[in-house]
Amino acid sequence: MEPLNGLLLWGGETVQFCWSAMVAAVEWSFHSMAWLLNPLLSPVLSILNPVFTVLGNLVFGVFSFLPRWLGLSVLSVALGIVMVPCFGFLSNQRGISRAKDDIKANLLALKLFKDDLGVAFRCQGRILWAILRLQRYVLVPILCLALPVTMTLGQMGLRYQWRPLQVGESAVVRIALADPSSNARGVGVESPAGLSLEIPPIAGRGDAACRIRAVQPGRHFLKIAVGGSSIDKEVVVGSEMTRVSAKRPGRAWVDQLLHPAESSLPGATGVRSIDIEYPHETHWFHGADWWVLSLFILSMAAAYAVSPVFRVRL
Repeated sequence: MEPLNGLLLWGGETVQFCWSAMVAAVEWSFHSMAWLLNPLLSPVLSILNPVFTVLGNLVFGVFSFLPRWLGLSVLSVALGIVMVPCFGFLSNQRGISRAKDDIKANLLALKLFKDDLGVAFRCQGRILWAILRLQRYVLVPILCLALPVTMTLGQMGLRYQWRPLQVGESAVVRIALADPSSNARGVGVESPAGLSLEIPPIAGRGDAACRIRAVQPGRHFLKIAVGGSSIDKEVVVGSEMTRVSAKRPGRAWVDQLLHPAESSLPGATGVRSIDIEYPHETHWFHGADWWVLSLFILSMAAAYAVSPVFRVRL
């Protein structure tokens, strides 16, 4: 039994080592991507986010009278329809058609000549080559549409991922400093008339947290003092369809992309981000996390339904 136990222990340690190495490689890749893209995308998002937020307010203002599930459905279908002509314009439609036709032809050849091993191997190689060509043709429009689509999802997340505080509800506010090793004892929070400060800031290593309570409906602004700087953080109390900003981001482009409602924090303040723990939507269709799945299914169904009308092959 000892050799078997030793072999099992060695196997477990090997799997654990491989998993840790894979996690470290993924984290390194994300950090490298952030380091490379942040100088480029952060200034661009600082300009585009206010524009998209204004457009988002106009669009959601039109749909505010609809039930949330119906508004999400209409927007998802509209997004799928709009993406079809954009995809057709940006993609190589002839190349996509040839690649798909090659795949169909070689699949048919596999059925007809399944007993001929040489033909089967050649057909499989051609199918693989056609799939690689198809991915190349699809990659260009996907890269071109990635930024506007992700920014659109960010605007939808402001309305569907969280809901505003109701009068009487409490929420935790976290202030993360740019230097994780610094002491946050100097952080102060001043609440406006529509909010009350239940628990003053509790300092930690690199961050501070406090708890606020909603007193009056409206869009209120906390005053947060860090060192010699004063920063505003929006807090929304009221109806469920109101736009909610759960985080005021720093200069990280990913945070700016996912939380576009408020301007990014200036680097001179020494604050990396300010988070508010808003309640999540709980509905199975348009609630937190579920709305993304509903959006994907409805938009893809709409795109495939109208693609023959625009003569676009997806």
